[in-house]
Amino acid sequence: MSTNKSVKMSEDEINKALAKAEKEAEKKDHKKQWIERMIKSAKTYYKLCPYYDKKNTKCFLTLGDKCQRDGKYETCPIFISFLDNKYQEIVNKKKMLPMDFQDLALMT
Repeated sequence: MSTNKSVKMSEDEINKALAKAEKEAEKKDHKKQWIERMIKSAKTYYKLCPYYDKKNTKCFLTLGDKCQRDGKYETCPIFISFLDNKYQEIVNKKKMLPMDFQDLALMT
C-alpha cells in the first residue's frame, strides 16, 4: 500500500498561493521598498522630476536627451534606474540608506 497520496489543488487555490508568495517576496525586497519610498518622498517636494529641465524639456539624467514623459517621474524607467544605481552604490559602500529624497540629493 502506497502512502503517497496525490494532492489536488484547484486553479484558484494555486493562484491564491502564488499571490501570497509574491506579496511576501515583495515585503522582503528592501531595494524595491526603498525606491518606492524615495519616489513618494520626492513627490512631497517636486511636482515634476527634480532632474527635468522645464525650459528645454530635457532630462539631466540622460545627459540632455529630451524627456519622453514631460517631467512625470513616478513610473519613469530612467528615474527608477537612477534610484536603483544609487541604492547599489550606497549599499556597496556600506553606508546608511537615506530615508528622504532630500537626504539622497545632498549625498550626491
